[in-house]
Amino acid sequence: MLSRADDLAKMTVLDAAGTTVELGTLWRDKPAALVFVRHFG
Repeated sequence: MLSRADDLAKMTVLDAAGTTVELGTLWRDKPAALVFVRHFG
């Protein structure tokens, strides 16, 4: 059974430059903090 981290690792997001990045690559080599920010306006 996959853990939630494994499920999240497969998802893609945009980085600061607008490039599509797989989330799992961000914590493959070192720990990472994942923060969700909601923009109102």
